[in-house]
Amino acid sequence: IGVPLLILAAVLQVTIIPQFRWQGGEPDLVMLIVLAYARRTTLEQGVTWAFIGGLATDLLSTTPTGTHILALIVLVFVVDRLRTQLAELGPVSTAILVIIGTLIQFTFIYLANALSGYGLPPLEVVSFILLPTLAYNLVLIWPVGWFVRRITPAPPASRSV
Repeated sequence: IGVPLLILAAVLQVTIIPQFRWQGGEPDLVMLIVLAYARRTTLEQGVTWAFIGGLATDLLSTTPTGTHILALIVLVFVVDRLRTQLAELGPVSTAILVIIGTLIQFTFIYLANALSGYGLPPLEVVSFILLPTLAYNLVLIWPVGWFVRRITPAPPASRSV
């Protein structure tokens, strides 16, 4: 179910979700799904979902190919590292992961666009795009997380380190 879900999320990300912009920000549905899934699974499965979701988003968006893939894979490694440090990922750590994930995603996209000649002033990007997107993501992680918990199996009981 992961591949169709991520492809659908990527299609929604580039078609319908931009209609819900607030200021210049919009929710990042693919990143939220990958984050919610990475919290519940092994590193290998999380990287697979990150690759599929990133590839689908890259192929459907105007950012250089590989931008979303790299950002999501880095996020999955951050989630895995935090999960090994904490006994359980609760609401506070989930909010922190959303903030980190949004920052990672925006950093990769901003740098890729800047290197392609489409850079914007950093202060404007932070105030008009990053902060509204962060607000959306912090609100939407809860229903997305609930949905991902319902469609995925229970997390593995023991993890190999």
